[in-house]
Amino acid sequence: MFLPRFRVRRAAARFLAALFVVLGLAGCSATPGATVPAATTPGVTAPLATTPVATWPVSPEPLPEATSGSADASLTCGGRTFPASGLEAPTGAEKASGPEFDALRATLAKLASEFPGASGWSWRLAGRDASGAIFLAQTNALEPPVWVSVEVTTGANGWQPGSMGQCNLRVVLSAEYGPASWALDPAFPAPTADTTELHLLVWEVACSSGSPATGRMSAPVIESTSSTLTITIGVRPLPAAPGTAFTCPMPKGTPASLRLSEPLGNRTLLDGGTVPPAPPSPAFG
Repeated sequence: MFLPRFRVRRAAARFLAALFVVLGLAGCSATPGATVPAATTPGVTAPLATTPVATWPVSPEPLPEATSGSADASLTCGGRTFPASGLEAPTGAEKASGPEFDALRATLAKLASEFPGASGWSWRLAGRDASGAIFLAQTNALEPPVWVSVEVTTGANGWQPGSMGQCNLRVVLSAEYGPASWALDPAFPAPTADTTELHLLVWEVACSSGSPATGRMSAPVIESTSSTLTITIGVRPLPAAPGTAFTCPMPKGTPASLRLSEPLGNRTLLDGGTVPPAPPSPAFG
């Protein structure tokens, strides 16, 4: 889970509470420190990992050498992953023909009453695969406007209605790494124009029973302009053994260090794990 980066007006509090519908949080726990299966790509079986899960306290981990350029990645609302182009898909899906659109309408008929104004929203098909689809709508009832998602599934019984909730967009760098956020580590001096090494705290979005992300952080993707330095980091999830899952306590940020290819200068640091990129801040206070 992660917290939205906007402030909600008091008059919109009831609306916001309705929007925070949890999508698929696990209730079972796996013991931190136990050996767990290696991260997998859906449909691919991987051998068991032999390295125990990291436990607190941990030393700052030097991150792998950064990849330059923009993060051409997928997005997620916390469940299904979909291409960034899905944000620009045509609207009007609520009127389209087809079984997946029937499942969208069935979900809206069941859940839209919990979302004030939802009857006037127009939906777009953001992503679809063999197991289901995700639809997105944007509402201007809050400032700034927010996305709301509907996820539907398909299988042996055809397309079925699913869940509806606020979509706090996060970047997924690859199938191996889940989304994460970062902030500057307050234990170190604030960076200056001459800084060539950043000291960070990294939070993974996936549930991990509070385990640190040490040994599971990706090589950062850095996009540099004359005025900004956007850094995106992913974290390899800890898949649970069959029949178990991870709980979701808010973990401390995992300490890490990042060496820059050139001094920071006067550029503003941005966390590229959010959409749009935003100034880094602690994920859980």
